[in-house]
Amino acid sequence: MPKFLSTRISVVSRGGGSKGGGGGSAVDASGYMDREKRYSEYDGHTYYPDAKEDLVHKEVNLPDNAPREYQDPNVLWNAVEMVEKNKNAQLCRMMKASLPNSWSYEVAERAVRQYVNDNFVSKGMCCEWAIHDSVNKHGQRNLHFHCLMTLRAMDENGKWLPKQRKVYILDENGNKIRRGKNYACRTEQVTDWNDKGKAKEWRKNLRDLINEINAALKIDETWEHRSFKELGIDALPTIHLGSEANALENKGIHTERGDYNRKVMELRGLSKFINITTAAVENYKKAAVQKVAEVKNEIVELIDAVVKRHKFLQLPLVSGFYLRKVSNRQLLQDPKNMLSFLEKNDIRDFEELHTFSKGHTDEYNKLAETYNGYGKELKAVMAKIEAYDRFKPYLDAFRKSESLKGVAKWKFDRENKAMLEQYPAQLKEFRKVIPKIEKIDRDKWSKDVDVLFDKRMDIEELLNKEIGELACVEVIDYNRANEQRERTNDEHQKTRQQERERVPSRKHSSLER
Repeated sequence: MPKFLSTRISVVSRGGGSKGGGGGSAVDASGYMDREKRYSEYDGHTYYPDAKEDLVHKEVNLPDNAPREYQDPNVLWNAVEMVEKNKNAQLCRMMKASLPNSWSYEVAERAVRQYVNDNFVSKGMCCEWAIHDSVNKHGQRNLHFHCLMTLRAMDENGKWLPKQRKVYILDENGNKIRRGKNYACRTEQVTDWNDKGKAKEWRKNLRDLINEINAALKIDETWEHRSFKELGIDALPTIHLGSEANALENKGIHTERGDYNRKVMELRGLSKFINITTAAVENYKKAAVQKVAEVKNEIVELIDAVVKRHKFLQLPLVSGFYLRKVSNRQLLQDPKNMLSFLEKNDIRDFEELHTFSKGHTDEYNKLAETYNGYGKELKAVMAKIEAYDRFKPYLDAFRKSESLKGVAKWKFDRENKAMLEQYPAQLKEFRKVIPKIEKIDRDKWSKDVDVLFDKRMDIEELLNKEIGELACVEVIDYNRANEQRERTNDEHQKTRQQERERVPSRKHSSLER
């Protein structure tokens, strides 16, 4: 099984998002990545990074036509912010990607530098990148890098170019087409950096570089950038996203949690309950099959009979409750997998099989109830976050207006008239979700989402294991009933053949002859 490349590519914009991956300020995103304090000349805020000691290396790479002072990330990202005038402007693109944990820091540094220069700087982007090496709560290492890329190209003098340009639509003779007082035109991107296929191209290039370096270092690990769907691998359904990741996914932007759902949680499904998706368990499977064969029982005899008749186990046309939750059902048709299931759970006959089924059905129901309970809590907390995020711009405008006096207040109220007029209605909608007696604490809600997300993830893994094992029971029960039907049909066929053989052939009359 290859190692799946985990990436997150998002756009940092003033319109919203989360710090370090789409959070309102390019200066803030840079400070988050470098673990350094940053001051934004655009909004006058000083941004303080998370207190983490995971920074391995940081660097700025520029195209030849960029001003040399942009080597200072403070100068670069403040210049990016100042050139963007729109209050919802897109400021820069951010990428986060995993790296092999077996790499040394020197190898990682050289690889990321080569990747950034080949894919971004050579195309005209100014880039800042940093390598982090963190350890999660389970003690698992996570070597990865972040990269910030500019969205505007530069001319030969290092001046920012527009993101879009006007192109006139011409007729068949090459003349402009008049529409009223103006000419027909359309806008087009100055660069191809926003093309839909770019993210996939960047992911593939990173995969190729990682595999090339692993081969040179004789590291026996192959990486894969494609999704399970692209590889043609079916998997169990994924779990719920957190609120911030969900917002990005709804915009078509892949997030780290989304990638985790699409790959890791899918992989945990069947692989957990039958242990067949990696080469590491092949020896166990062979030993299990041999041990079961030595102690024959009625279920093993059934499997042998079905395999002798059909070469593999049969699946019902109408799947059972658990079987329909399994996408890769053909794995359940492999007799070796079924014998491994019997050996692992020490099941010797149908009575023990049904005792096992009852106990694990009860366990599945308990887990499902807990899982759904966490889901309801998640939905409620996320509704609060979403309601607050919708209401906050109006609240900020109202508070700003209340804090001003005289000409400053008059000017602000005139510029934000629509927001202030909508404030009462927005407040009413907000209070439908969050009553006045409840404290507004978005940070706590975000932490609650993370905690509930982790809890659901743990329960999801246990549910997938129960689903897989109970699906095995359904397949065995179906094959037992189906084999009995086929044996009965065989007996009927045999009886009819014997009856035909016992009836003497009738002599023909002379008239018939």
